[in-house]
Amino acid sequence: MKTKLISVVVPAYNAGKYLAETLDSIRGQDYQPHEVLVVDDGSTDNTAAIAKSYPEVRYIWQCNQGLATARNTGLANAVGELISFLDADDIWLSGRSRIEVEYLDAHPEAGCVMARMRNFLQPGVAQPLWATNEMLHEDFEAYQIGALLAQRWVFEQVGNFNAEYVSASETDWFMRLKEAGITMGILSEVLVRRRIHANNMSANHTLRAQSRLRILKASIDRKRMKGGRGPFAGSATLP
Repeated sequence: MKTKLISVVVPAYNAGKYLAETLDSIRGQDYQPHEVLVVDDGSTDNTAAIAKSYPEVRYIWQCNQGLATARNTGLANAVGELISFLDADDIWLSGRSRIEVEYLDAHPEAGCVMARMRNFLQPGVAQPLWATNEMLHEDFEAYQIGALLAQRWVFEQVGNFNAEYVSASETDWFMRLKEAGITMGILSEVLVRRRIHANNMSANHTLRAQSRLRILKASIDRKRMKGGRGPFAGSATLP
């Protein structure tokens, strides 16, 4: 397996409570090297101090502009052949990077690969009403950016995250990935743990639903302009 540099973009906003555990999960991977870019989106807590305590971290500060812009800032500064993301409250499981790199090496036709995820409730936090028991006890295959490893050229072709979608910019990006016809592999392994706590952005279901309707409409409009059959025509997924 050829060793390739993975640039990991970690957007962080007031993430001091969880950031060290997140960075430790990257540091503990059995595949190296990683270029870790923590993009501090105008935090007012100890996020900066924690990020700077890791010698391998490239710390980038910006005034508060939102998650999509923070991810784009990280992309603009990344130098790796492979690109990945991890939200500052989530965790990679052991072997995550190695397994996904091995998949891309074995499937040169794939531009990216995505693993499964598992939710967990932050200890000491009451279970939010929106987090059902099913969500907390079942692994799931979902279009979550933290489970993705992509070749750099994929972002050059698909583009950056659209900051107009405050809480669903990754949904729009995955939609454009499908429209571009880029092959994405789906793994059966659970390689990411997604933390459920009181301040998850995904808890705002109304905002996410509104954003997804806009995203779907934008996709349909793009297809119509190109004379296509609809946003989900064809398949871009490997077995």
